[in-house]
Amino acid sequence: MELIIDFDKIKDPSKREWLINSLKLMHIGFHTTEKSQTLDEYNDDLKKGDKEIDHGEFTTAADLKNEAGKW
Repeated sequence: MELIIDFDKIKDPSKREWLINSLKLMHIGFHTTEKSQTLDEYNDDLKKGDKEIDHGEFTTAADLKNEAGKW
């Protein structure tokens, strides 16, 4: 069985990264052929990340350690 996912259609970088990390964690083999990001896309991602931080949408290392301790 082959799983085909067009990573380029997943516009949210955090969702794309989550999916890739989940597949790796579950030891599910996959291949990616992602296109290189344009400079404008890169700058947009940076701006979005800055906005998330400004709105408090982030996880500290201490919070992550606490959460991982519950697993």
